[in-house]
Formats: sequence, C-alpha cells, structure tokens
Amino acid sequence: MNDKTNSENIEEGMDLTELFVKIKAKSKTVYISILAAFVLAIVIVVLTPKQYKTEISLLAESNSKGSASGLLGQLGGLSGANLGSLMGLDFNGGSGSDALTPDLYPNIVKSTTFLMEILSKTIEEPESKSKITVAHYLSDYSKPSISGIAAYLIDKLKNGNDDELISKNIPGQPLKLSRKQANLVEALSDLIEVDVIKSGGGLTGGESKIINVSIEMQDPLLSAVLAELVVTNLKHYIINYNTGKAKQDLEFIDARYLEARERYYKTQKALADYDDSNINVILASVRTNRQRLETENSLASSLYNSLAQKLEQSKIIVQDRTPVFTVIEPAKIPLKKCKPKTSLILISMLFVGGFVGVTIVLTKEFVQSFRNRE
Repeated sequence: MNDKTNSENIEEGMDLTELFVKIKAKSKTVYISILAAFVLAIVIVVLTPKQYKTEISLLAESNSKGSASGLLGQLGGLSGANLGSLMGLDFNGGSGSDALTPDLYPNIVKSTTFLMEILSKTIEEPESKSKITVAHYLSDYSKPSISGIAAYLIDKLKNGNDDELISKNIPGQPLKLSRKQANLVEALSDLIEVDVIKSGGGLTGGESKIINVSIEMQDPLLSAVLAELVVTNLKHYIINYNTGKAKQDLEFIDARYLEARERYYKTQKALADYDDSNINVILASVRTNRQRLETENSLASSLYNSLAQKLEQSKIIVQDRTPVFTVIEPAKIPLKKCKPKTSLILISMLFVGGFVGVTIVLTKEFVQSFRNRE
C-alpha cells in the first residue's frame, strides 16, 4: 500500500515538474500576455479621468437633551421658577425628540430634492472662469469614465444640449425629471459620501456624532467648493427642520403680541381721555363707565404682559433648538489624486496577464495531449 502511494506521489511530482518545464518552454506566450496586460493597464490609467477627494468633518451635538439642560431651563432655574409652567406652555421643544438626528443625514444628502438644490448652485469653471451651475459642469465639462463612454455618447446623441438641466419642484405636484436630469442626479449622488461616526459623551454631556462628508471631483478646486456647498446646504436643511415649528410659533405669538399691544394702548388712552373729560364730576354713571374702562384696560394689560413674556420665551426656544455644528476638519483643496490608483491597476493587470498566459499554455497542451490520444 505504501509503495503504491509513493509511486503516485512520484508520478504526480513528475507531472508537476513536466508541467513547469512546458510552461517555461513556452514562456514567450506568458511574457506576451503580461506585456499586453501592462499596455492595457497603461491605457486604462491614461484614459480614466483623475478624481480628487475632499473631506469635511463636523461634530454635531445631539438635540435629545431635556429642557432642564437647555437655555430656557437654565433661565427658569435662575429665576427660581418653571417659566414654561407659569406661562402654560410646553417648552420641552427646545430639545425635542422630534429633532433631526445625525443618523438621517446620509438619507437627506442622497434625497432627490437635496441633490437638485445642489445642481442648481452656481460655481466658477476653473478654466474659463465663467459662472455655471453644478448641473452644467457635470453635463458639459466632466469627462466620462471608460465604462461610461458608450452611455455618455448615446445620451449626447439622444438629448443634445437643449434639455433643461434643472427641474423646478412645484409644491403639491410630483417631481418630473427627464432622463438627462435623472442621470445628473444619480451622477451627483455617486460623487457624495456621508458617514456618521458615533462618539461617546458629547462636549456638553450629550451624545455627539462626527459627520464625515467627502466629495470626489475631476477638478481639485471644484472638489473643495462642492464639499462646502453640500455641507452648507445640509446645515441649512437641518436648522430649518429643527427650528421650523418654533419659528412658526414665534411668528404667531409676535402677531398676537402686536395686536395685544395696540389694544392695550387704545384702552389706556381711552381711560386717560375719560378721566380728563370728567374731572370733578361725581356721578354713579361716571364711576360705572370708569370701572368698565379700567376692567378693559386691566384685561388688555394682562394679555399684553403675558404675550410679551411668551414672545421672549419663543425667541429662546428658537435659539435653543438651533443645532450647533463644529468643523473639525475644513475643506482643503486636494493635492493628490485619489483615482485611478496606478500602482494597484498595474499590479492587478500584471497578475491577470500572467494568469491568462499560463492558461493559454496549459489549454494548448491539453488540446495537444487530447489529440495525441485520439
């Protein structure tokens, strides 16, 4: 049994040795395959548009803290009273649970409405120094990748340059995009990447999260400019969302405050005019009318003072609900390309070329051996 096993190992070793000999004998085929792969790798590197990456890191404080730790709660503590309870209002909205959390930021940036807003922004084209929209830059100035050349040419032949690149979003109606507009939205979405990194214990005792926004563009300057545009619009979106209801309440209370003030001033003037016109008059009807005017003035004064306090409270709520973003890493113009990765492409293609060359040699040997057996 052992002799049989040793015999098989010897034959296997001889077969492997013979195989290596045959590959070496036909190494020219392998070298040609490696050379062809090397040339193909050079072509891929040359034809692939260069990409430059810009990253911005933000620290976003969570709005999940209670009202006691907010600005309104602190002011109430200083006065020794719960201001929200005294005014009959729920001021927990200063840090409400309905605030937009950082975990949703990637979904916001990838939404169609957000991307269409970015596409409509104006930038300066680096070469011509002319003002164009992001949509026009992606459509007319960016180079397609090797894999996307065919789709790029077909899109040009079908649509030309007459299509409206920026769609107008009409409230209450579905957003209708042309094929070219949809392609631009998808292309911009592929350029933007948003990552949320959790960090234990925020700067103010709450949970903080680091937001990394990265942009890849074919121009290093535009990469940094677009990154700033995305971050700026993201900040505005989040601030408007978190403070929207509080601002509406503030506008409503401000309007009621102005009405109450005007009413108070009118009742105050009516009472003063009545006293001036009835000096030294002692009549029951005079006293009755004055009591009525005093009551109206007292009610108007009470409402006016109450709304004045609520107005100040609402201003504090807006401030309390406005999220704070700390820029950890600002946008910097990249000095080195991030794509294509020349070394990786060359090494990968050389391995592929060697594998293809060896496969060709072995295939020919197998076919030749099969024919000899026949």
